[in-house]
Amino acid sequence: MICSNCGKEIKDGASYCLECGASIDEPVVLADVSAKNVDGTSKSGQAKGKAKYDGPFLDFSGYVKSLGNDTSVLVGLLAAILVYLSPFFTWMWIEHFGVKKSANLFELGAKNGEMAINAGILTVMAILLMLSALDMLAFSGCKYVGPLKSFENNYLVRILPVIMTVIFLIIILNCDNYVLKLDSIVAQREKTAQLGSELNFDGGKGVGIVLLIVGQVLYTISVLIDYVKRKK
Repeated sequence: MICSNCGKEIKDGASYCLECGASIDEPVVLADVSAKNVDGTSKSGQAKGKAKYDGPFLDFSGYVKSLGNDTSVLVGLLAAILVYLSPFFTWMWIEHFGVKKSANLFELGAKNGEMAINAGILTVMAILLMLSALDMLAFSGCKYVGPLKSFENNYLVRILPVIMTVIFLIIILNCDNYVLKLDSIVAQREKTAQLGSELNFDGGKGVGIVLLIVGQVLYTISVLIDYVKRKK
C-alpha cells in the first residue's frame, strides 16, 4: 500500500504511515493462520484466521510526526498537559491589603489539613487528576501504542478520562477543606464591605480549576475530531 500523503510504501498491518504519521482510513490486517488452524480445516472445512499486530509497543517517532498532520492527536496532547498541570496551580486566592495568598491542591490537602478531617482527599484527587491526564495522553494517541490500538474505534472507552476528571472535580468542590476556604473568602469579602473599605480585595477560584475544565473540553473536542474524521 502507498501512503496518499507522502507516497512512501506502507507495510501490511499498519494503521498509519511510519514515514509521515498520516493515518490510514482502512488499515490492512493480515490473518495469522497457524498450522493448528490449518489442520482444523479438514474437520470444519474452514480456516480460522486471527488478526495479529506486528507493530512496535510504542511508536514514539510516528506519534511525534502525527502532531503535524493529525489535529485530534495535537489537541489531545494539549488537553493532557493542562489537566496534568492543574493540581500545581492556584485553586483559590485572597487579596487583602495588597497581599496575595494562594494554594494548590497539594497544599490544601497537606499544609492546611487541620481545617478538616478529610482534607487529605484533596491530595488524593490531585494525584488522580495527574493519572487521568496520562490516560488522556495515551488514548489520544492510541493508534501509536500497541496495547491500545484495539480502542481506536471505542469512543466510549476513550472518553472515560473526561468522565473521571469530572467526578474528581465534584469531589474536590464538595470537600470540607475546600468549602471552608471558599467560605473564608466570602466572609472576608463581606467584612470588608461592611467596613466600607476601598482597598483592593477580591477572592474566588484560582487558575488550577480553569486549567482542568479547559483541558476536559479540549480532550472531548479531540475525540470528536477523530470520530468525525473516521466517519468521512
